[in-house]
Amino acid sequence: MSDDRDTELGQTLAEVGRRIGHAVTDAVERLRSAYDALADVANRPEVRAVSQWTAAALRRRPCLCMCTKAHPDDRDICEMLDAVITGRAYSDWMGEVNVPLCAPCAAASRAPLWLAGCLPSVRIARPAP
Repeated sequence: MSDDRDTELGQTLAEVGRRIGHAVTDAVERLRSAYDALADVANRPEVRAVSQWTAAALRRRPCLCMCTKAHPDDRDICEMLDAVITGRAYSDWMGEVNVPLCAPCAAASRAPLWLAGCLPSVRIARPAP
């Protein structure tokens, strides 16, 4: 009796496994056409162009310089979506914070300090003969 019971259990488990396998195979086959259609749409040149443009736009950092306060004489030089350096700014609410700056804003906001001699000058050492 024990052998019959083990045999029946084995056959039942095998049948369950076959049914699950068939169900998974059927589901994959049904989804394959949808996947192929989606892959065809994603590989169209216009869709790829939008995808690449979006990725490039997301990689850009905005310049967060307060141009009217940091360099009021040069307000229209900002490259708004092309921050390349991080500067330090002071806020009464948050204290010292890092602020992304574009190259023109960084140069314009630091120029008065260079002209006033507040920053050390850069010296290029010449190699000894």
